Amino acid sequence: MGMHSAPRRGRPVRTAAEARFRLKRSLTPQRNGTQVMITVLFILLGFTLTAAITGSANDAVLANARQSDLVGLLDDLAQREARLDSENTRLEAARETLLGGDEYAALNEAKRRADALGVLAGTETIIGSGITITIAGNLTATTLLDAMQELRDAGASAIQISDRGLSVRVVGNTWFADSASGVTVSGTALQVPITISVIGDPTVLRPAIEIPGGLVDTVGSGGGEVTIEESQNVDISAIVPLPKS
Repeated sequence: MGMHSAPRRGRPVRTAAEARFRLKRSLTPQRNGTQVMITVLFILLGFTLTAAITGSANDAVLANARQSDLVGLLDDLAQREARLDSENTRLEAARETLLGGDEYAALNEAKRRADALGVLAGTETIIGSGITITIAGNLTATTLLDAMQELRDAGASAIQISDRGLSVRVVGNTWFADSASGVTVSGTALQVPITISVIGDPTVLRPAIEIPGGLVDTVGSGGGEVTIEESQNVDISAIVPLPKS
């Protein structure tokens, strides 16, 4: 019969501190290069799947849109491109004028830009052509924020949101939140129905909120109603107070 050797045992624990160290080490997961690589691959896979799902959802909206809606969407994009090209041409001309040394033209351009900045900052009232949007029924802060972005992209120079008694000017730092009876705009609670007054080109602003998945579709799908009126005298009287020095 052969000899059987006894199983080898580790070095006996000599102190309580060493025992705790060995126990903690045995319970701590040991990471190696393969595990780290697998974790990174799973993270990348998650990002890829999220992007693919989002893209598929957007494609599904376009795939299910009517031909007339797609034509309207293309027209809207073409109008935005033309507007941006026109603005670029104007800015180039203004730059050449300023570099040319024409003092009178430079002063006029400076005044025009100061007035434009006052409108954008919300410190000046303004009356001009645009649209008035009335929203009744279903409305959320997210829907309202998306509408503001669409209107800005469509060239809106000034926007005001009102209910029956209050008006708020929409500027760069305006924020939105849901409330029990409507929406809160920069801390002011507004009750539906609300009215959005927008100054800009009506032929561009209107399609921007009527596109598939836009403001009209979103509010209508929740049981609400949106009406749009074009006007040459949209009055935006709410202003943002200047900060106290």
